[in-house]
Amino acid sequence: MEWDSVEAVLKSKATDQLVVVPASASVAQAVEVMAEREIGAVLVMTEDGLVGGIFTERDVLMRVVHPGRDPKATPMSLVMTRDVCFVSPGTTIVAALSLMHVQHLRHLLVIDGPRVYGLVSMRDLVHQLVRQGAGRFEAAVRATTSQTRTG
Repeated sequence: MEWDSVEAVLKSKATDQLVVVPASASVAQAVEVMAEREIGAVLVMTEDGLVGGIFTERDVLMRVVHPGRDPKATPMSLVMTRDVCFVSPGTTIVAALSLMHVQHLRHLLVIDGPRVYGLVSMRDLVHQLVRQGAGRFEAAVRATTSQTRTG
């Protein structure tokens, strides 16, 4: 495993538990799970145990709050993002971030064949880059800060 792979990001996360909700769950139930876990997205699973979609904080805003839907009466299947972009575990962080930038995504599903490895956020990927290159990052911050003070 390389430090710069999506798999490394998943392994470095505080928990490797995949957070899922059923497609029949209400928005209120999904938001409760997201709030308890302090996460920005959950996977939505069908009755067959397949990934049906993803539900994110942005979905709450744009598909529930803005149209004025009742979170307690709205099922996930109505407001989840169905077209989930994914990468394999061996995908580099830079490639994953590039895909996220081009597709305007904040989360990516990590799968290999039928196996779901997890979900990574843009924040997870950037955190791994900063952590692995911390010396370079800190030096760049110091250089920028000193230029700002003297300039």
